[in-house]
Amino acid sequence: MKRILLIATGGTISCRDSGLGLAPALTGEELLDFLPEAARLCKVTVINPFTLDSTNITTANRVEIAKLIRENYDLYDGFVITHGTDSLGYTSALLYHMCKNLNKPVILTGAQKPIGVKDSDAERNLLDSFRVAASGYVGVAVVVHGQIIRGNHVVKVHSTNFDGFRSINAPLMGTVDDNGVVRLRMVPKLGGEPVFVEEIDSNFMVLKLVPDMDTSIFSFLEKYSKVILEGYGAGGIPIRLEKVVQKLMLSGTKVYITTQCLEGGADLTTYEVGRRAEAMGAICLGHRTTEDAIAAIQCGEI
Repeated sequence: MKRILLIATGGTISCRDSGLGLAPALTGEELLDFLPEAARLCKVTVINPFTLDSTNITTANRVEIAKLIRENYDLYDGFVITHGTDSLGYTSALLYHMCKNLNKPVILTGAQKPIGVKDSDAERNLLDSFRVAASGYVGVAVVVHGQIIRGNHVVKVHSTNFDGFRSINAPLMGTVDDNGVVRLRMVPKLGGEPVFVEEIDSNFMVLKLVPDMDTSIFSFLEKYSKVILEGYGAGGIPIRLEKVVQKLMLSGTKVYITTQCLEGGADLTTYEVGRRAEAMGAICLGHRTTEDAIAAIQCGEI
């Protein structure tokens, strides 16, 4: 029987009414009380590093989760992390880039309704996560609504629906059907010894371009070493902003360009505005999601 470490961090899955709205309250042990079936799938040990709404989770919290995985890597066959859904994609992407060459599963999950309430998705998502962790999957993934999504392609696209997550610009890694049967369509091919990134750079900013944007904003961005511009369509810099963006790059700030479109990615070679941006030195992020790009920047990969 696989030994799985459950790292419980709060989120909707653990919420109860605080009198001012839903707030995380349940421990990992209390979550397991709702899932007696889990004991037949794997042997679970629980750690509760913090109990937070994922809106409040910072990079420091995400690094703490990665540290727990590193410190316990040789003691367990896999890891399941319960987490709020609102920033789940940011955490999964950072863990994907911080924890490399894994030969064990790191499965994140959450819920759109608290565990134990009527018609909640929590019980299924958590139980499915244990199923996937015991299935032979390796690497970082999110398991929600029967989907297995690789950690760096996770995006929340609906604020309340159970199927509120999508795998952006990549196929699903697998599925879990209504009977709990895990079907892996692919397993990441990883080799070598596991690598855990410890140095994280958070000196970055993301700016969404909007029509008639005030050019003075770009002076403020000079304090950051890296800036991601979310452009329109295939990507590019409006001609009216070229001078201030070029000044920003001359100050030493790296400028990356992605798209505001959910799928398809950025391609600076398609349009003149994109080619002009590329000629200025802007870096195209291609098919990366914003969450993935941030994580790659924080880990010094791009």
